[in-house]
Amino acid sequence: MSRCQCSNKTGENMPRFAILDPLTLVGQELTTEIKRKFPSADISLFHTTDDEEHQISEIGGEATLVPPLSQGEALSEYDVVILAADRISPHLKSLEQALEDDDTIMFIDASSLAHYRHLTTPALNREAMRSGARLRPAHPSIVVADCVLRALADFEPTKLTIAAIEPVSIYGKEAISTLAHQATQRLQGDDVSQKIDKRVAAFNMTTVSGVELANEASELFPALEVAATRTLGGCFHGHLTILNLTFGSPLPIKAAVRALKNAPDLTLKKTSLNINGVSDREGIFLTQPETSSGGNILSLQAMVDGLHIGGAVTVAAMLEGFAAS
Repeated sequence: MSRCQCSNKTGENMPRFAILDPLTLVGQELTTEIKRKFPSADISLFHTTDDEEHQISEIGGEATLVPPLSQGEALSEYDVVILAADRISPHLKSLEQALEDDDTIMFIDASSLAHYRHLTTPALNREAMRSGARLRPAHPSIVVADCVLRALADFEPTKLTIAAIEPVSIYGKEAISTLAHQATQRLQGDDVSQKIDKRVAAFNMTTVSGVELANEASELFPALEVAATRTLGGCFHGHLTILNLTFGSPLPIKAAVRALKNAPDLTLKKTSLNINGVSDREGIFLTQPETSSGGNILSLQAMVDGLHIGGAVTVAAMLEGFAAS
């Protein structure tokens, strides 16, 4: 699988990763996580903004110069190219050309854009990594659902519904500043001058299409009947997921709770969850599950930091498949 030509002092091959736009919200977390998980990797950083100058990034406490991605940049030299952009730029044409010219390039779209969605398939872990793979980390709510489903697999769930409530940070750094500006204008009784994806998010909640989320969940959980909804909330950060799982027979709730507690990626909380309690965390935090009157439906809520879950941590888990090859 690997096209790696670099070796460390012991002669071991070092994977070569190119991260595009490490200064975005997800880019910063992604670069830090990959450096932590793959300390021997050769990591190159580029930005795709309109700025032709080098940018200065502080990642892991170290200052780093980030050059622009030029038309002549040989992305085919890298084992995996990872995009973390939060806006479309002419420099992305270099990436598009490289992907078109070389179908063996492994590409992960971790950006907040939908620009490459038609080229990529959702992934949860290392199993998706293969030569020429064009991937994107699964939505945070789907990562949560996957962990819960694996924990409860012995009880044979048949249906899944996902309600995802998302923060404005899914639109990138600029949306964070815009939300603060919107809040100030609304508090002062002024008209909102700047929108976030054509919406007023401050002190508001807006329903958005859940079709893509449902399609992604159906692709990753083909054995289940799946439905999904999405809502854009007025928070800066943090993803809330509400899951309902249906089982063919009444669920033994004590055994189900025990299975969730024993799952390595899940933390069951007895107290209420709040966004401030999960920011900058890598875990998945769950409420105590509840069952329907007949016992066939299990409901629970989860909160995660979407920059990590469905973001940097999920991408790093995907890259483990490359590193192991």
